[in-house]
Amino acid sequence: MISPTVTQQQWLPDPALAGFEMLPLDLAGGRAVLVRQCDPPATGRAVLYVHGYSDYFFQTHVADVFRAHGYAFYAIDLPGHGRAIQPGQIPCFYRDIAEFYPFIDAAIAVIDAAHNRPWLVLHGHSAGGLVTALYAAEGSRRDRLGALALNSPFFDFMIDRATRASIPLVMLLGRLKPTRIVGKLSSVYGETIYRGTGGEWEFDQRWKPINGIPMRAGTARAILLAQRRLRRGLGIRCPILILHSARSAWPIPGSPEITKADIVLDVAHMRRDGPMLGDDVTMIAIEGGLHDLALSPKPVREQYVAELMGWLEEVAATSVRSV
Repeated sequence: MISPTVTQQQWLPDPALAGFEMLPLDLAGGRAVLVRQCDPPATGRAVLYVHGYSDYFFQTHVADVFRAHGYAFYAIDLPGHGRAIQPGQIPCFYRDIAEFYPFIDAAIAVIDAAHNRPWLVLHGHSAGGLVTALYAAEGSRRDRLGALALNSPFFDFMIDRATRASIPLVMLLGRLKPTRIVGKLSSVYGETIYRGTGGEWEFDQRWKPINGIPMRAGTARAILLAQRRLRRGLGIRCPILILHSARSAWPIPGSPEITKADIVLDVAHMRRDGPMLGDDVTMIAIEGGLHDLALSPKPVREQYVAELMGWLEEVAATSVRSV
């Protein structure tokens, strides 16, 4: 485990979420922001949550579930995302997902110092699922994790045949003109979940706009390269859980499917590539799940958290018995 030097700063109240506090992580490569629930429990268990693309941590109910099961809950807003966006910075722009590894290292170092090296779960959603999967396969980092839990991981783009044929051009643009905009998320998913457009959830439109943040060619190339690396096999040593919706659908306004399917990614890709992560992979489909399973309608998200926490309890118990 790499232990980067983090500028010494104090935990501050999180202005975005009541009952949470934040800690900037300033490294040579920029700034991330670590967020945690105030007064985390000291039970020897902790979780670090990593958000998706065009996203940040705001799912306080997920933190509440982990706390109820005895976990100290932490989340990180990666550089260029959410609380970590700096003036003049292009949001959600990066050229290699490995740029994020030192910040995850730094977050884990803070967690280890606060909780005496707890049993640690890395929990990634969407693009955060891709980042955490590759992180968990890296050198000494793979030995630090107790479990890897993924919520609808970004293992491939859900695009039509014509768009897929343009991938070589996007790869070229990613090297030559990395800041060129090459795509944007449909607004249908954002409208489905945002309270102001009929959904259930409130989130900051500066950090998670309904119609998403445009994807740059350099970022698309970084994601495509990471996905190719995953398909060659990662050899992750800890137990892995992949949770996803039971089905996907295209984001067609007014379609009944948009409220009960993943309309951002294709779950078939997750099931196809999931076995490439390691030897101990469990995959669970959640009927009626949205792309972020934690933002699904209440009965669906209750099933999601039940499956997640049940699996973690079993894995944690096995880990304790094997020590």
